[in-house]
Amino acid sequence: MKRRPLPLNALRAFEVAGRLESFTKASHELNVTQGAVSRQVQHLEEVLGRQLFERHHRSLRLTRAGQNLLESLTPAFDAIEDAVAKVEDRADDTLLSVSAPLTFSMRWIVPRLGRFQMEYPDFQVQLGTYNDDLASVDFNEVDIAIRFADHANEQLVHEFLTGERLLPVCHPSLAKQLKTPEDLAGVTLLHCSAQREDWRIWLEGTGIQGVDGTKGPVFATLDMAMEAAASGFGVVISDPAMIGEYVVTNRLTVPFDLPVDSPYAYSLVYPRGRLERRKVKAFRDWLMAEIKLETSRRKLNQKDSSYGKVT
Repeated sequence: MKRRPLPLNALRAFEVAGRLESFTKASHELNVTQGAVSRQVQHLEEVLGRQLFERHHRSLRLTRAGQNLLESLTPAFDAIEDAVAKVEDRADDTLLSVSAPLTFSMRWIVPRLGRFQMEYPDFQVQLGTYNDDLASVDFNEVDIAIRFADHANEQLVHEFLTGERLLPVCHPSLAKQLKTPEDLAGVTLLHCSAQREDWRIWLEGTGIQGVDGTKGPVFATLDMAMEAAASGFGVVISDPAMIGEYVVTNRLTVPFDLPVDSPYAYSLVYPRGRLERRKVKAFRDWLMAEIKLETSRRKLNQKDSSYGKVT
């Protein structure tokens, strides 16, 4: 079948501008001027005879025709990139770029990463972190990502990794002052800016009354909030999987063994077709196995005793 000539440069400019919703951001990704991106998109609109963007003073919005085109173009360009990667002899074929939340990276991935490197010594992991759960991931730069409370996207694969169990944690000396959960009304509650709802979720889940879960200082990361709690400053909500080191060193403990399952979860996210890259599939399979192992270990621990609970 003879293919008709396509304006590939214009299609590429439109795909990036549509994905980023900005000519300026598209110009940075493509390393061209904003005017060049605008002209390419205008040329594509002339070729197709359809308006692809609604242009406002300081915003750019896809039309229905633009949305339909973008939904097909993005996976098409991803497929082209993957096809090229399969046959291209690139120096970075062994470089695996992973993006994950800061606390999850430090408390969960990093302690286990040595096992991945031992199993796959040819791969070099580049672990990047973020604090803003709403920030998008540039999968032109990142191979695979771990997201928290992420929204579904038809162009991406979302695989459930692990849920989050919420428990209050604090320094052992402060825990001894807390006789009942209602005593939390008299201490400082610590918050992480990305997870401001955790106290509300836990209080509603346990049915505890008389505690204002909105008050208290807010920290940029959960790590900072946990450090504040470990210093005796107050009580923070956290997942037991994130506080193992603190418990072992007797810096944090659980005053009340009243776990509540969060409605949010961690997911493994990557573009469709990305698992065809050997390094990505290796990391995905390893991480899933580690999650399964940790889940089994946690269930055994729950049967034996309460995690770090004050007695």
